[in-house]
Amino acid sequence: MNTQDKDLKAVEHIRAHQMVEMKGIGYLPRDMIIEILSRLPAKVLCKCRCVSKSWHDLLTRDVEFMTRHVQWSKQKPLLLVRRYISDGIGELNKSKITIELTSIDMQGDVTDKFRKVIDGPVHTFVSCGPLSILCCMYSLYVCNPSIHQVVRVPYHANSRLYNIGFGYLPVSNEYKIVHMFYHSFIGNGKMGCEIFSFKTGEGVTSGSWRGIGDCPFSAWTDEYPVSVNGTIYWALSSGWKDKSILSLDLEKEEFSCISYPIHESKKYNFLEYIGLMSTLCVVGFSAEASTMDIWMLKEKKNKTWAMEYSINLFPLCPKFLVPSDDHSEEILVHMEQRDLICYSLKSQTSRRIGYYRAMKTYNKPCLYYGSLIPMHSSSF
Repeated sequence: MNTQDKDLKAVEHIRAHQMVEMKGIGYLPRDMIIEILSRLPAKVLCKCRCVSKSWHDLLTRDVEFMTRHVQWSKQKPLLLVRRYISDGIGELNKSKITIELTSIDMQGDVTDKFRKVIDGPVHTFVSCGPLSILCCMYSLYVCNPSIHQVVRVPYHANSRLYNIGFGYLPVSNEYKIVHMFYHSFIGNGKMGCEIFSFKTGEGVTSGSWRGIGDCPFSAWTDEYPVSVNGTIYWALSSGWKDKSILSLDLEKEEFSCISYPIHESKKYNFLEYIGLMSTLCVVGFSAEASTMDIWMLKEKKNKTWAMEYSINLFPLCPKFLVPSDDHSEEILVHMEQRDLICYSLKSQTSRRIGYYRAMKTYNKPCLYYGSLIPMHSSSF
């Protein structure tokens, strides 16, 4: 066999491996199949898993497909809201409670809902990409709402869970749950920190806890944490004066403290912090001026802030921010009028998402995007 024949045979071999046979599609290039299916909503793809074994393997085990699907899903984020259901479970077991999780699109329409029995009320409800955290007093759960999977994170028996943060490191394909806690309420009040890590392909229950020492800043946090570009931030409860933000670099696992950028804080009725355009932002609301000022952390190392936007909200009155995707250019503001306003920093336009009018019983939502990432290692 000459060199030309060998080259032709090699090309045919490569082409054969690039073609995937799937029932209902036939032979198509693998990248074409992935490109087509990755554009479909997770709810539709869940049904497609039952078509055949080849479909199931591609949709639940193929890392390239799941990565591509997440990229498309980011363009259509969803709101996840929760409420408690009275269904008789509490009468049988006082420690159990039924929670209903509802997904809502950016037009305000309900796209999906499901229920899960958990161990008591949720005090921390945060999301990171396609996954969400439900933290009760003594139990912790990781949830993928797209596939209705809620998995309990193993934790020390009878140990109370306090402040929980949740972040993701794309370099290592690793999620990290951060738990901040007091060693004792008597004494110097030092806070300890432990981290639970798990990778996407290994399932939640394959992860484990490990301590990383004490937090050097012994102030308690009173707000939900925010995850931005591999760093988790907490607002520290130190009053209006010298109000600061605690940060934890998830890769280096190192703490630092950042002062708030706003010195004249009395001009604002309240302050909140979120992630926007891959940057930590502090947002100040002034009821008197009907404005929303957005300060951005321009240099993380030097802790330099700059006020980039001042938005006129008149005649609306803001109540709180809804955490958004940290790469997004849109900010979600819940108004006193029970509307959700989506404001685009790029186009400087706003639109209403009136889901609160129909769902007055729901609590503060979090934002996520669809994914078929399984929570159990056996699914891979």
